[in-house]
Amino acid sequence: MAQGSRLDIPPIRPDGLQLDEPRERQRRYWRVQRIAWWAFGGVMLLAILGLTGSGGIFHKQTVDFAAASVEIPRVTRWEGSDDLSITFREPGDSHDITMSQPFFDRFMIERIQPEPDRTVLRPAAQAMTFPAADAPPHEVKFDIRAMHFGWTGFDMTIAGETRRINLVVLP
Repeated sequence: MAQGSRLDIPPIRPDGLQLDEPRERQRRYWRVQRIAWWAFGGVMLLAILGLTGSGGIFHKQTVDFAAASVEIPRVTRWEGSDDLSITFREPGDSHDITMSQPFFDRFMIERIQPEPDRTVLRPAAQAMTFPAADAPPHEVKFDIRAMHFGWTGFDMTIAGETRRINLVVLP
C-alpha cells in the first residue's frame, strides 16, 4: 500500500453486512436481467411455434386457389432448403402455374417433381405447364433454396386466378 493512502472501511449496514455498494444500481441490473429472460423465453416460444423457420405449426402457410392449394413456408432460412407443394384438385390434361419474377430473384429452384412439360418466359414472370393424367389430386413439388434474406412477396397464378404470397427469409 502506498504511503499516505488509507483504506476506508465501509460501515456495517442494518442487515449486518459490511458492504458499500449502490443497491439501486443492483436493482436496475436485476430488472434488466428479468426483462432479458422474458425476451429470450419469447424468442424460444416463437422458434417452437415455427416462426423462425424449419418446423413448428406456423412454419407453413396454405394459399387456396379455386383449382388448387399451395403449401409454402411462411418463414424460411437464408441458404436453407425448403419445399413448395401445389396440389391440383380440378381434372384436366395439364395444369399451368405462373410465378412472378420476385420469386426467382429471391429463390433458387433445386428440383421440380415432376418436371414441367413446357416453360415459357413472360414479362416479369415464368409460366410452367405440367401434364396430368387420371383423376385428381395431382401434386407438384418444388425444392427451393432462399438466396437472399428479407421480406419477399410475389404473385402466383393458377388457372387464371392470381394470389399474392408473402414470406420472410431469415438470415
